[in-house]
Amino acid sequence: MHRPGTVLEDRYELLSPIAAGGMGRVWCARDLVLGRSVAVKVLRAEYTGDHVFLTRFRTEARLSAGLVHPNIAVLHDYGEVEPAQAGGDRLVYLVMELVDGEPLVELLQREHRLTPERTLAVLRQVAAGLAAAHAAGVVHRDVKPGNVIVGADGTVKITDFGIAWSAANAAVTRTGHVVGTPQYLAPEQVRGDKAVPASDVYSWGMVAYECLAGRRAVDGPDPVDVAFRQLRETPDPLPDDVPEPVRRLVEQTLVKEPADRIPDGAALLAAVDDVVTGRTPSTGRHAAPPDPAPAPAAAADPAPDADRADTLVMPAVRPEPTTRVLPAVPAAAAPAAAAPAAAAAAAAPDDAGVGTDADAGAPADDDGAGRSRRRLLLPLLVALVVVAAVAGAVFLGTRGEAPAPASATTPPPAAPTTSATPTPPPAPPVVRVRLAAAEYVGRPVGQVQAELTGLDLQVALRPIETSDVPDGQVIAVDPTGEVPVGTTIAVTHAVAPPPPPPVVVPTTEAPAPPDSGNGNGNGDDEDGERDRDRDRDRGDNGNRGRD
Repeated sequence: MHRPGTVLEDRYELLSPIAAGGMGRVWCARDLVLGRSVAVKVLRAEYTGDHVFLTRFRTEARLSAGLVHPNIAVLHDYGEVEPAQAGGDRLVYLVMELVDGEPLVELLQREHRLTPERTLAVLRQVAAGLAAAHAAGVVHRDVKPGNVIVGADGTVKITDFGIAWSAANAAVTRTGHVVGTPQYLAPEQVRGDKAVPASDVYSWGMVAYECLAGRRAVDGPDPVDVAFRQLRETPDPLPDDVPEPVRRLVEQTLVKEPADRIPDGAALLAAVDDVVTGRTPSTGRHAAPPDPAPAPAAAADPAPDADRADTLVMPAVRPEPTTRVLPAVPAAAAPAAAAPAAAAAAAAPDDAGVGTDADAGAPADDDGAGRSRRRLLLPLLVALVVVAAVAGAVFLGTRGEAPAPASATTPPPAAPTTSATPTPPPAPPVVRVRLAAAEYVGRPVGQVQAELTGLDLQVALRPIETSDVPDGQVIAVDPTGEVPVGTTIAVTHAVAPPPPPPVVVPTTEAPAPPDSGNGNGNGDDEDGERDRDRDRDRGDNGNRGRD
């Protein structure tokens, strides 16, 4: 547990806690190097010991640091501190922009609900931030009032990009678990499917509903139950004082199927602008929302405490199919099995079947039709009981006689055999991850390699020299689809070809002009004459010496 005054890596001094949630605790801190106030989010130890989570989290931190937009809180730094002693917890933290404002969740707790005009003013900025993130290929995955900061000057900023995504890819969450805040999770996230930009749109709609209605659209004490209700419940209609265009916009964001929902932040921003200016909404693809079903009483309660809307790890919810597949009964065993069942049904009271699995989903019979069927079934059941009794008597009376031919009898069931070799334990389930080439092609190879490694996959890099694709850009990944953890993924990426060797052009020098003996044409004729006179004098002196 950290306390005020703790200094992280000789740089960030923790001053006072700001908030705590399911993923960690946020502190107001001081950057001792740059002398500025920052927000430091220290992650919970339950996540920092997971290698897959940390790999994914580092990658996501790099991606989030590249998001620069007025409505997105800037990510300044990321750090990891190894435990001081064996068995200790690694410290992982994020350093973010400290926004001068308050979380939207606290604003709602104080004011209960916002006017439609103020709701659109706040959430339009959220849509603008989501549009920028989606354009950069980043999905938030945990949009909620606690991650929306309303500044003192009215500026709105989104925080905590990527934390939910990182946790969702950790080892603990790849085997049928979901990370998120149940009250704001999109149905596809509840099912354990991949989050898409339309998932953020759904969460935006849940936040808008809460602002306009003063209560959460779906809520309750059991987070798994709340998540399950996201699949099948439509929220109650918004209050009558909400204008019809605003009401339709929120309904279009809460369509259950992502393919029929407003597709992304850019389309959402355009739809909000259309409502604000009074134009016909251009919301992209969406289906008309179904008629609202009555919501349970829990949804009508005021917005509860912020701690009940934490980011959680929970099992993925897969609704049971209505039709059940039962094991087939062999034909020879059918009569024998039918008699005891019929006897039990005949001996039971008329309403003994009420509340059983077989009747749980069946509609109640009309009074006349039900009585008619019971009058027809009762003699039949009695007859079956009599037949079973007669068959039992015949069987008991013939026990001492010679056995009948084998062809006329049903062989007794074989006794179970035991094996000396113990049955091996069942093999553990194979963990698989889904890969789509479109998610990686066109991106820098370093980012792709880090993400695939974070999914517990092996990576084999295959460089290809080409000038048609930018250097370092991924061209292909193979295999794709559902692949087991540990699979080697071939990542083909472009490498710029080496520059061509320089072309050596031979140069020819002009031949020197022949010496004519008449000087060099540079004004040196007098020097030449003096040299010749000196040589002549030397010759004469030599001759005189020999004389």
